Amino acid sequence: MPIPARTILEISDEPNPALFEKRLESLLGLLRLALRAELEQSLPTGLRVLLDLAQNVVDSDRQLVVFSDRQGHDSQLVLGRRFDPPEVPEVRTNVLHAWSAEACKPLVVERGWDGEMDAFLDRVGATAAVAAPLFLERDFTGSIQLFRTVGGFTAADAHLLWFLSLLAENQVTRIRMVQRLTRAAYTDFLTGLRTRGYFEQALEQEVRRAQRKATSCCLLLIDLDNFKQVNDRFGHHAGDEVLRQFARILAHDMRDIDTVARFGGDEFSVILPDTNQEGAHFVAARIREGVRSHRFVIPDDETRLQINLSIGIALCPGSSEMSPQQLLRAADAALYQAKQRGRERPYFGEEKRAG
Repeated sequence: MPIPARTILEISDEPNPALFEKRLESLLGLLRLALRAELEQSLPTGLRVLLDLAQNVVDSDRQLVVFSDRQGHDSQLVLGRRFDPPEVPEVRTNVLHAWSAEACKPLVVERGWDGEMDAFLDRVGATAAVAAPLFLERDFTGSIQLFRTVGGFTAADAHLLWFLSLLAENQVTRIRMVQRLTRAAYTDFLTGLRTRGYFEQALEQEVRRAQRKATSCCLLLIDLDNFKQVNDRFGHHAGDEVLRQFARILAHDMRDIDTVARFGGDEFSVILPDTNQEGAHFVAARIREGVRSHRFVIPDDETRLQINLSIGIALCPGSSEMSPQQLLRAADAALYQAKQRGRERPYFGEEKRAG
């Protein structure tokens, strides 16, 4: 069904000064976004700021932002204000978002204009809505939607929301740029895992969080046994390929909250938040079985290798005052013990070693 013509506003990108004659607060909200010096650390945080400013620019009872990232990082990110979580419509059922994607212009809708839209307004408990598309690098990537339970929105409201969306494009683009640079800086070029620098920051955060939440986290240090022999016999290009294959095994089936990093050389680390001793042993066994069942292939060679590994495990109980450095030393001591006790066997460090 086509979008009703009366819904779509034809506007220019140039603001009309008359818009702001009686809307000084709206102008200040737009200026705050345009002059915003700091960068938000994440896209969700930046979009929450956008919702706050949208409410300052155009008064409404409920606010919603939908972000459909074609780059795949946050494919269906939906944030709502003054909605209970079950009430927030999904992207696939959000008619206003679909109309915004088709029109790529600001929209004003009221009950009684279209049957499909009436059903959507009923679901979100509104009588009227105004929406503006969001763009990322000139491609449609989302919409910002405001709702009222009583009364409607004007063309001036839609104009203001449109200018806010244009300014938001700059902010979202900057956030994305910072995320790309950060991802590149903290990604090991050989394995695609996190770097040691990222690991050290994550370890600090997870230890402090475990103590603050009275939960526990575990640290695994993993070393490939006799890896030097691979480099000596087959060359460093073969050793690099073995490391890449092992990194894929290591990252397989890990949770989003886990941190998997290349610690250095042929040594790797895994941070497991909200995990006890039993859970850490389960992960260690899964890694060991994955390596045992995998035949490492040497490039341009018929040779297939069987790689062994040693794993040291250390636990940070939420009730302890263990520092990240103490947890790391405990895991390193456990790794040493694993090697001394015959390799290919995970060793759980004694808590007394944490000091």
